[in-house]
Amino acid sequence: MSKNKKLINLSEEKHSQSKVKSENSKEKQTAKTAKSKKIKHPNNNASPKSFRMISKIEPQKRKGRYNVYINDDFAFGVDEEVLIKFELNKGLHVTKELQEKIENEDSYYKAYQKTLNYLSYSLRSEKQIRDYLAKNELYHFSDRMIEQLKSMRLIDDLNYAQSYVRSQANINQKGPRNIEQDLKQRGITDEFILTALDEYPYEQQLDNALTLAEKRWKKTSKNSEIESIQKVKAYLLNKGYSFDIVDEAVAEIDTEKNIEDEYNALVKQGDKAVKRYTRKYEGYELSQRLKGYLYSKGYPTELINRYIDEREIG
Repeated sequence: MSKNKKLINLSEEKHSQSKVKSENSKEKQTAKTAKSKKIKHPNNNASPKSFRMISKIEPQKRKGRYNVYINDDFAFGVDEEVLIKFELNKGLHVTKELQEKIENEDSYYKAYQKTLNYLSYSLRSEKQIRDYLAKNELYHFSDRMIEQLKSMRLIDDLNYAQSYVRSQANINQKGPRNIEQDLKQRGITDEFILTALDEYPYEQQLDNALTLAEKRWKKTSKNSEIESIQKVKAYLLNKGYSFDIVDEAVAEIDTEKNIEDEYNALVKQGDKAVKRYTRKYEGYELSQRLKGYLYSKGYPTELINRYIDEREIG
């Protein structure tokens, strides 16, 4: 064989070997790629616990509450209303995000039930509801709660104010000024307060003030006539009645006291004063101190002098 032919055959053999190696390399790369793809396939390599499925729902001892289990482990408790709202059932896939929403909704429902219980005892204003939620650290539910309660007409500030005025006028006989202050503290607007006070007419205010004045007058037997009138007026003003109502009510009751009854009241107050003043004063000075004190209590001069003479003071 010639030298040239040998070189040709050798070249062809090397080319053939190179081609085989190239094909083997491609086969290995293809296999490697396929293996890599197979490893990354979600169905083949998913962790058993990455798929969170409700495995059981069982009732709690507390009526209307349920325990929810995910992958056979207890996950959370939930109210029946929330259970229905989220259509929770065995086999449902529950992500952590969904569980968080469910638990937050359940917390709101608990707050809602708590608020309904608070409302069951009495009508409440919007401010009272907000204060109640804040006190129980549920303030983050306030806006949603108020909106829901308003839509259900469970809170209505005007209706609350009108009802409050009627009850305070009929039961507690409060004056309108005090009722107004009460409503302001409960967050009622001036407009609603003004409208609500129409439920308390002038005639009823006068009747209430007159009733209170008569009761108070009976408790002033130890006071002078003038002091008794002052005490009754102060009492009515403190109850929230206007000056006009107070003056009219006091003018209608019998404020005239029997002279002997008033003198007996003077004696009781005078004797107490003597015990105090004799520690520091005597004679004429003691007499002047007593006269000044009894006069400030509203007793007439003739009764004061009578007392001083009978007690032989000064």
